Amino acid sequence: MSNRKLHGERGRALVIQLPQLKKLARILATSREQADDMAQDALLHVWARLEQGHDIRNLRPYLMTTLRHVRHASPQAEQELTEVNMPSSQPQGWPRVVVREVAEAIERLPDDQRELLHAMVYRGHSYRELSDQFDLPLGTVMSRISRARETLRRQFGLHKQHAVDELMDQSA
Repeated sequence: MSNRKLHGERGRALVIQLPQLKKLARILATSREQADDMAQDALLHVWARLEQGHDIRNLRPYLMTTLRHVRHASPQAEQELTEVNMPSSQPQGWPRVVVREVAEAIERLPDDQRELLHAMVYRGHSYRELSDQFDLPLGTVMSRISRARETLRRQFGLHKQHAVDELMDQSA
C-alpha cells in the first residue's frame, strides 16, 4: 500500500469524526473559538500519532479522549484585563445553566438508559459499538436511547425536530 493511499485513508477516517469531535468540543469549551482550537489541537495530535505509525484501533474514542486531554493540558494564560481584551458583551451564563440542567436530567434517567446515553454522547460510541459493549441487541440499544431522548424532550417541553435549538433559545 502506498504512503499516499494510507495518508488519504487516515485523513478520511479523521474527517468522518470531525462533526462529533466539534460537538464534544462545544460542550467542553467556554466559547466557540476555544472549541474550534481544542478540536484542531486534538485532531493534530491524533494525526501526528497516526503519522508516527501508531496503531489506533478505535479512532473515535481515542480522538474524544485526546480532546478532553487537550482541554485540561492547555490552561488559559492569565491576562490583565484592559480595553483591548475586555469582553465586548456580557458573559453568557444561561447556556451553562441549561447544560447543567440537562446533565442533571440525564442523571435522573433509568440506569439502563442513562448508561447507554452517556456512552453515546460522552464517549462517542455508535449504536453498534454500544450493542457490542453492553451485549445487547441493536434494536434494544436504539429503543433505550430513543426513550431516554424522548424523556428529556418531554421534561424540557421540546419538539423532536429542533430540540437543541429550542433549548438554547429558551435560555437566551
